[in-house]
Amino acid sequence: MPDTSLPTAEAVSDAYDRLAALTETLGGPDLHYGYWSGPADDTPIEEATDRLTRVVVARLAAQPGDRVLDLGCGNGRPAVTVAESTGAWVTAIDVNEHALERGRAWARERGVESLVSFERCDALAMPYPRDAFDGVLVFESTPHFLLEPLFTEIVRVLRPGGRVVLEAPFLRVPVTEDIGPRLAAYFEMFQVVSIESRESYAETLRAAGLRVDAVEDLTEHTEPFYGRILARLDTLHAELAAEYGAEAVRWIRDGIAGCATVPTGSVLITARKPFG
Repeated sequence: MPDTSLPTAEAVSDAYDRLAALTETLGGPDLHYGYWSGPADDTPIEEATDRLTRVVVARLAAQPGDRVLDLGCGNGRPAVTVAESTGAWVTAIDVNEHALERGRAWARERGVESLVSFERCDALAMPYPRDAFDGVLVFESTPHFLLEPLFTEIVRVLRPGGRVVLEAPFLRVPVTEDIGPRLAAYFEMFQVVSIESRESYAETLRAAGLRVDAVEDLTEHTEPFYGRILARLDTLHAELAAEYGAEAVRWIRDGIAGCATVPTGSVLITARKPFG
């Protein structure tokens, strides 16, 4: 579901600067979906988002000494988890310098600062040579891009035989006239370009030259996310309004509530760059 006006990297960075503290209060520092066993699972949001990080990172199957790119790394939690759990060298990129600083601090705290490099760059024009990485992690960063140019650049920097692991939100229903308005506040808040269908991710990966090995629908595990974020927001409303302003809280609630009314899900795709 593309938007015709594409946000700049600076606009995306500015959006996260405005909203980072508030969104982390609501959803924790990982800045992505949580993973629950089902509606009865009362795992706190912060633990559930870490659980999803570990599910996604496991699909990389990285080894000590591998070179992994985390594209759109945010606060760096997945990048640090890759380094901690596999011993791989990780290059974590983002357009937001404050997020990168948070990532560097987290890597130092976890004792893996020598394995993770946090770098500011545009994912559509990366300063890395062809075949530079053994694996690429794309963790809920696709909404900021048109898929075709993004996947083309990923294929360029991925070595033959290298693996791409992508986790992303997707639309579970065809696009209709009423969906756009319900997502408008969310798109504006985070400078989103599109939320695609599950099939379009796999089709565009194949068109870019990758072999898709697995497509996993995680929706049953991630579905509680928006409801739990809204419940936390309503519980903390007075406190949040006092700290961040009533208008900011109303704005972010409208965006999350709009998303909650649209049938979305989470897809986890593993793909490889063929040899030859």
